[in-house]
Amino acid sequence: MRLLLLSALAVTLQAAPYPEKTPDTPGNRMLQSYWERQVHEIELTGGLKDIQKAEDWKAKAPEYRRQLAEMLGLDPMPERTPLQATKTGELAGNGWRVEKMHYQAVPGLYVTANLYLPTQVAKPLPAILYVCGHANVMKNGVSYGNKTGYHHHGIWFARHGYVCLIIDTVQLGEIRGEHHGTYSKGRWWWVSRGYTPAGLEAWAGIRGLDYLETRPEVDKTRFGITGRSGGGAYSWWVAALDERIKAAAPTAGVTSMRNHIVDGCVEGHCDCMFQVNTYRWDYDRLVALVAPRPLLICNTDKDSIFPIDGVFQIHQSVRRIYQMLDADDKLGLQIAEGPHKDLQPLHIGAFHWFERHLKGADPNGTGLRPVFDENG
Repeated sequence: MRLLLLSALAVTLQAAPYPEKTPDTPGNRMLQSYWERQVHEIELTGGLKDIQKAEDWKAKAPEYRRQLAEMLGLDPMPERTPLQATKTGELAGNGWRVEKMHYQAVPGLYVTANLYLPTQVAKPLPAILYVCGHANVMKNGVSYGNKTGYHHHGIWFARHGYVCLIIDTVQLGEIRGEHHGTYSKGRWWWVSRGYTPAGLEAWAGIRGLDYLETRPEVDKTRFGITGRSGGGAYSWWVAALDERIKAAAPTAGVTSMRNHIVDGCVEGHCDCMFQVNTYRWDYDRLVALVAPRPLLICNTDKDSIFPIDGVFQIHQSVRRIYQMLDADDKLGLQIAEGPHKDLQPLHIGAFHWFERHLKGADPNGTGLRPVFDENG
């Protein structure tokens, strides 16, 4: 069903507290056994095991992309209505400036955003779409948007010769919406009607690219995308669906179906992290849809909701596709020590990736040295 019909314009509610873990009861143990059998079946048929040569992938990838769009509520794609982009203010710092703004992903569905630019722009620059994780930034009862929690990323990109658009999510933006339908609100009709807020976030990102294309400061042939946690997941959706993305560096956004269901880390996530899995996919199929474009998979080694074993499994499975497409050098893996947190070693990997693949710097991977200060 069309996203426009399903979004209900993201009713403005406060974020809910996370529910407790599922109780350990005999009935729940029986259900868990059932889900584990389903996971085993999906591992056999819902991933990449049937892809044996490059021609297999090239033949199947377009239908996989269509299936993903359908599972996100985006098939057919909504109409690209006027964005009505509006600048609401501007701030400046050392080597950067930021335009406060909003646009409408569909009429009446406002996406609040910050656009970061270098102080001086002499020619069109590569652009990064930064999609946010669940940062809850409130002051005196007013939401400043989760983009505020990732302000330092926008500054770094602007100071190093990029345009960077950071967009709020529905759940934790300046205009408060809801991601927690089935997670804690009992809104089981979301799934039965094919709705997931993941599709809403994907469409907001795609429309963000549409907006960047209108800016004279942007080279629209050099788009990158990154984000962590929820933003990592949205990075996968947008990069898989929209081939305008030329390089991607999602951080802590997916892991294997086994990690989610058998190991239980699904209980650490809200609805916005998942497509409605009509076609019974495992996550390596989603990740492979970025191929053969440059993709850096970023994660920490002690992340409890994106466990490292599942991340490694996905990387190895997708690497086989990149190798078939003679693009093994376009797939990277950046692992940092630490928990599920926005850590500087992860930043360095993503920054290096975009310097390499959007600017052509350090083509042999011999090492770049991003400069950090208190502003990023």
